[in-house]
Amino acid sequence: MKDLNLYLIRHGQTEWNIKDHMQGSLNSPLTSEGILGAKVTGKHLKNIPFMQAYSSNKQRAMETRDYIVNENNLTIPTYELADLSEMDFGIWEGKHVPSLKKEVPEFITYLTDPVNFDASVNQGENYLDVLARMQRALNTIIENAPQDKGNILVVSHGTVLRLLLCVLNGGDWRLHRDQDYFPRTLNTSISVVNYRQDKNQSEGQYTVKSYNNVDHLVN
Repeated sequence: MKDLNLYLIRHGQTEWNIKDHMQGSLNSPLTSEGILGAKVTGKHLKNIPFMQAYSSNKQRAMETRDYIVNENNLTIPTYELADLSEMDFGIWEGKHVPSLKKEVPEFITYLTDPVNFDASVNQGENYLDVLARMQRALNTIIENAPQDKGNILVVSHGTVLRLLLCVLNGGDWRLHRDQDYFPRTLNTSISVVNYRQDKNQSEGQYTVKSYNNVDHLVN
């Protein structure tokens, strides 16, 4: 039987986060607050015996993962998975969000209507493609777990985690951007997902135990 707990964490705050710039496939540095948030998260989780620690291959996620791991009481092997990366926003990368809202009608579709958003307009990714690769990332992590029971750290990104966790929680992916339906994922928030698979099951089941917890960040 497999019984794995995945600790899904959004990377720490970045320069583009506070400047409200689109940040997907491109990167910007962690702010001092982002670094502190990662360290505080690491201290909060220091007694969790993680078997492995994953992140996307984006610098902000790798650094957040490493700050967390460095606070742990164990030496934890680290890995990168490209499938954990943030949504690719194509030609919108690095652009100021308020300007896009004013000047690009398709951007409003991206924000409010995931079903009808067509990524050909920005040469990026569609939501269902993102969901498929995030699900593939979890499958990879589960398949490569060194033991059938234990804890695994996963550091990823806001948009992709919100979409994935909404679906894992039984939600409608088409509504995942509705703040009242499924709130946006906060920097260095912790979401815990359990994966359980009995020997007689061909596929296991994911259960979202907690979502978007930031209690550890409150002074």
